[in-house]
Amino acid sequence: MAAITIRSLADDVVEKLKQRAKRNGRSMEAEAREALTRLVAEDDRSGLENVLEHELAPQRWGRTGAEIRAWLDANPRTEEQLRVAKEWADEIDARPYDGNPFRDPWEAAEEQYQQLRKEHGR
Repeated sequence: MAAITIRSLADDVVEKLKQRAKRNGRSMEAEAREALTRLVAEDDRSGLENVLEHELAPQRWGRTGAEIRAWLDANPRTEEQLRVAKEWADEIDARPYDGNPFRDPWEAAEEQYQQLRKEHGR
């Protein structure tokens, strides 16, 4: 079996590992071995991924239009929210678009580049 040495381990991590080992009736080395074994036995996923899967699994990511409409009807906008929404819409409407607001900016840049090359004979 292989052996590893871990340098520069924070004191609080060592202390927590000692406490965990004591709770589980193991040596600190056995506790570290167990923790590492469990870590690599998982699907190479981080702890955050496991927490999110556990907490969000029962929920759906999408909502139907009827659900959204029902929520909006049950939660009417305040005057302030309506005012801010109108300001945002006015700002968006005032932006200069090149005819299609949904046009891919990378495609537009490529077209401009090709046009410049053509104009300069390259």
